[in-house]
Amino acid sequence: MSLKVRKLSEEPGVDEQEEGFSGVNSVWAVLKRTDLTGFSSRIFRMELGGHTATHAHDREHVAVVVSGTCVVESGEETRKVGAGSIISVPRNLSHRFSNPSRDRLVLLVMNLFTQPSGSESQLASEEKPEEDEES
Repeated sequence: MSLKVRKLSEEPGVDEQEEGFSGVNSVWAVLKRTDLTGFSSRIFRMELGGHTATHAHDREHVAVVVSGTCVVESGEETRKVGAGSIISVPRNLSHRFSNPSRDRLVLLVMNLFTQPSGSESQLASEEKPEEDEES
């Protein structure tokens, strides 16, 4: 087994044709694997005015703005975030990503296929970094 390196700039990707999508090109970051069923990841590249459809689904998103500016809309909430921002979209929450800038938006979108349970809040609290006790 050896390392595999792909250059995003050399990946042609696929122009998304789903209803409600416009100006979105996507590249699968994690290629299809039979041993991985609870996770997938792709990179959206959007030019000025590009956007996904407003949609909801039974999986959670964690999205990282690699470069550019992203507007995330959910219901009446709209957030404009830049490179380095991490966006968490809970399962079944209606949302949309768009690019309001003339610079290309590159967005790494990770899909977490989780089972609903009472342990979600417990997991979230376990992942929080410990605070300094001197404060």
